Amino acid sequence: MTIQPTSHTRSAATPTSESTPMEVTILLPCRNEATTVPICIALALAWISLRNLTGEVLVVDNASSDSSAAHALTAGARVIVEPRIGYGNALRTGIQSAHGRIVIIADADNTYDLTNLDAFYDPIATAQTHDIVIGDRFALPPSRTAMSRYNRAGNWLLSTLTRTTTGLSTRDIHCGLRAFTRTTMTDLPTWSTGMEFATHMLTHAHRQHLRIAETPITLHPPAAGRHSNLHPLRDGLRHLAAIARESLRGHAPHQSTSTVRKTQRNQADDTPPSALE
Repeated sequence: MTIQPTSHTRSAATPTSESTPMEVTILLPCRNEATTVPICIALALAWISLRNLTGEVLVVDNASSDSSAAHALTAGARVIVEPRIGYGNALRTGIQSAHGRIVIIADADNTYDLTNLDAFYDPIATAQTHDIVIGDRFALPPSRTAMSRYNRAGNWLLSTLTRTTTGLSTRDIHCGLRAFTRTTMTDLPTWSTGMEFATHMLTHAHRQHLRIAETPITLHPPAAGRHSNLHPLRDGLRHLAAIARESLRGHAPHQSTSTVRKTQRNQADDTPPSALE
């Protein structure tokens, strides 16, 4: 099922014809995020407009039981529905449906700062020095306190195991804010349907000898009362299974992950993103 009213498909992007590829898609997988998804869409569309890019915000509604899809449409996003619950299912469907040459993925819970995505877009589209840019949530102090100790420990352990067994050097392997050229991920094998998709994407990229960079980001605490879609034990076990599966394939040649520095505008503004009225 696809919800695509023409009045909302390109409300904040430079107009293009259906046959003209866009420069960027900001992809938001969404499950029961009716309160925060409009904020994320407004911030993402504002960045596209600021950069004068042809682009879209694409929301993949992952079997939400609330009004997330309706709120996303009203906010100006293109919305498609993936009924098979799972982070990997939602992202894979979104990547296949994206109109942009560059895809930037983020969460729809307003924990990532979408006001300045330059450090994700420019190394791929402008400088063409990298194929994938991923955020590093642990480089800046505010980010370290926005995540529980339990989740920080789990992320550290799983990232360390992934680096040890696959040869990746990326520090924050599970960060949900990342950018890549859409065509690099269209052939990603389909076995990763849940949160382990984040690990699988990077190990796949590493084996394809894609150039990976990290950039420091600020992670903001989730909204009060929000119910997380993360299930630490179940998702941790799925990540472990993905790591084991990839490690059995043997090490790919080591390839270091470089660091993309944030622009001065973003370094100076670490205030939480707020709703755009």
